[in-house]
Amino acid sequence: MGTNFTAFLGHKLNRDEIQILCHALNSRSLKHINEFINLLLPHNPKDKGKPWTVHKGIGGTVEISGPCGMEFTFSEKVCYFHHYIRWRSFLLDEELQLYLKKVTFDLASYFSSTYAIYVPDNGSKESGILDFIWEDKNKDIDYIMNWLLERCWTPKEKIIDIYKEYEDYWDSEGYYVDYFSDLK
Repeated sequence: MGTNFTAFLGHKLNRDEIQILCHALNSRSLKHINEFINLLLPHNPKDKGKPWTVHKGIGGTVEISGPCGMEFTFSEKVCYFHHYIRWRSFLLDEELQLYLKKVTFDLASYFSSTYAIYVPDNGSKESGILDFIWEDKNKDIDYIMNWLLERCWTPKEKIIDIYKEYEDYWDSEGYYVDYFSDLK
């Protein structure tokens, strides 16, 4: 099993507002999300015309699923954006990284969220923040940020700084907080 891309963002949407977001996604009103899907459609031809849907997730969450592996999982306070793009590709491929950052920026703008946190979906200490979105914990993005600061130290200054190459392997070390200063 590999490690995939994830981003965590704060939100204040209720279930009805999550449904409205799904309608906005289906009307293609979120520009960067549409651009990313258009990039991926040639590799996912069966997803052409696939609608976004809302459904009950695990652990008290609500999920929006869309074409080309796009998944947004909502706890009461945090949106967990996950995609099958490999974490290593996100760290090293600047074009792919920019697409994922822009998708995350679209979400942050929609939620009026000031930042997003990028961590791998598994295999690292930082990925432990996933535990905080389930109903038995249900923490907000500021709690998650403080947990990372206490246990994983300060965020990396650049996304590429997370990638560590060793003689026989590579590793993911750290996390990145995106304030979207390059996209505003």
